[in-house]
Amino acid sequence: MHSWHRHLTVPAPHRKCRTLCSMPWWRRDDYPVGESLMHDTVDVKALGRQYRDDGFCVTPAVVPPDLLDEATAAAEAVAAGESDTGLAPKQRQRERSDGPQRLVKIGEPHNCSHVLRRLVSYPAIWSLAAAVTGARALQVWAVDLFIKRPTDEAPVGNIGWHQDGPFAPQWHGDIFTVWLALSAVSEDASPLRYVPGSQRLGPLGRTDLFRTDLDPATTGLPLPDGFRWSEVTAAVPAGGLALHHRNMLHASGPNRSAQSRRSLAIRVRTDGCELARDAEPARVAHLADEVLAPVVYGDPGLLAR
Repeated sequence: MHSWHRHLTVPAPHRKCRTLCSMPWWRRDDYPVGESLMHDTVDVKALGRQYRDDGFCVTPAVVPPDLLDEATAAAEAVAAGESDTGLAPKQRQRERSDGPQRLVKIGEPHNCSHVLRRLVSYPAIWSLAAAVTGARALQVWAVDLFIKRPTDEAPVGNIGWHQDGPFAPQWHGDIFTVWLALSAVSEDASPLRYVPGSQRLGPLGRTDLFRTDLDPATTGLPLPDGFRWSEVTAAVPAGGLALHHRNMLHASGPNRSAQSRRSLAIRVRTDGCELARDAEPARVAHLADEVLAPVVYGDPGLLAR
């Protein structure tokens, strides 16, 4: 098995709109903010090709700075145990360490924050996600908040190589993750690492999410003979998205920047998937809850129940 690594940035804009596309679409004061503008200034076809071919894609910023600022404050409040809804998140996790916490992972943070609820349902995210993936309807079924504190102590704060699909056996068919950067993710700020094309391997089974050793030779994944392992790191602007397929292999290393790295991993199902007949009730009971599991795009009638 061979390994190599390269860095990925947001794809260059379409030549016809290079000047306009050099800025996030919401910064153009002389254009109305809306779906049509976004699709004119983002090369959706190129993003769709990359998503189909590589199993992931990275978009320019689609969330405006004022909402990002509010969401960042809300994320830190949730991490500190605060709630402005009177409700609690579903789960709190951290890295396996007795030292200062460097990795914060909170399940369903929008359950206890009105701002995060507004962000999770922000229309421009889902208009773009639907255009890239070809989905006719989208429903959020889970959200995870990740905060990585700065550290020089490798490998503290790593997220091990894994696929999202094996952690969601209740779904058959098309689910994907929208990874929303609340803060800019540079090469030193724990960018996502992807193995392009690995979605074609199909499900490889559950792995240890908190495994700190990111050496591909020690993952224990049942990779087929002759599979060529290659990695890219995905720099994502604040307010930008990284979309990835349920079977995409991905991981992330420590945050070596000077600032905390904050993101939401929003898990989405499309009209192209259905519930497993043997799905555990605890995994699906919340789907009727418009707060925890909002339908964010399209006709809800297209989503299998």
